Amino acid sequence: MSEKGESWIYGNPYQEYEELFKRIEAALGFELFTWQKSFIVSGHFRRYGETTAMILKELLDTEATPLDYTRRGVSHREDFYRRELREIQERLKDAGIKTRVVFWSAADKQRYRESYKGTCEKRDCRRCTFPPCGKGEGGHD
Repeated sequence: MSEKGESWIYGNPYQEYEELFKRIEAALGFELFTWQKSFIVSGHFRRYGETTAMILKELLDTEATPLDYTRRGVSHREDFYRRELREIQERLKDAGIKTRVVFWSAADKQRYRESYKGTCEKRDCRRCTFPPCGKGEGGHD
């Protein structure tokens, strides 16, 4: 295994606890994983790729309705997630991988609507998903 791989698996995210972890590992006879050290200190571990996997699952579902991020997130965590999603989406697109439609601005949403001929003609329609437009399905034709 590479040194980088080992440091990720066995590294210590909390250097101030280095001596304690060395003593624990000596007592147990094996090295603690990074996530175990993080969990001991903070009660959670976030650096194992869950957010990336969630983002990939969302972006690769190209048949799902578009994600609408035209409004600001309601929390720092949501803003972080959106920034990560956008960066990953750009990387996937650069690699030629098709991704789910994401509206980053009102202009994105408008271009999307204009690119489909089947969108609902009523400006105030909230029942239709586009594409395809569900005109008539919601009883508003």
